[in-house]
Amino acid sequence: MSLYKFDEVLNDLMDYFILGDPDYLLQYKTENNLPDDLLTEFTTEETGDQVVEQGIMVPMIGIENHPYTIYFNLSVETPELLKQGNELQHQRDGYCLKVVNGRIYLYTIPYLRNFTTPTVEALKKFKNATIELPNGWYTIAVLAGLTKQLTEIETVSGERKEFESMEPTFEFVLKPSDEKPDYTADFNYPFKVEV
Repeated sequence: MSLYKFDEVLNDLMDYFILGDPDYLLQYKTENNLPDDLLTEFTTEETGDQVVEQGIMVPMIGIENHPYTIYFNLSVETPELLKQGNELQHQRDGYCLKVVNGRIYLYTIPYLRNFTTPTVEALKKFKNATIELPNGWYTIAVLAGLTKQLTEIETVSGERKEFESMEPTFEFVLKPSDEKPDYTADFNYPFKVEV
């Protein structure tokens, strides 16, 4: 499959999402003798910029508190947010990501406060927006906006009804790269989705 969809992904009340291989970040932390509190480390030292530019993680700021539809798109087809009927609000290229352990996750800032092996294991257990990927380098385009989603509800009388609504959405378009892609993105760009 080349398109993966996850529903109702939350930002844990912080205005950030992080995309990456958390085991690789843990390995980087250990090899560079960084403290367990990576949140403080990354916001007060140059190491935060370095891990982003080196493709260890892709941070996104300005994430409003909504349940999000998340797409991981590995296809050559038109991205979901660029399809007719959907509303693209942000499209940013220039991100790079290195996969070392065969899987990436979309996770949140609170995990960085005490980034230890048990924390990474909890992240991997509780975060469901994750896909397997072959190890190697990837270019990442981040798209955000609103997509048409079909929701099914059960009425008081037990009848099932479907309705269509526009839902806040992030789409990550991932393309394999033979070598480390140049990092040209602005990691201070706010991805606020207007609903």
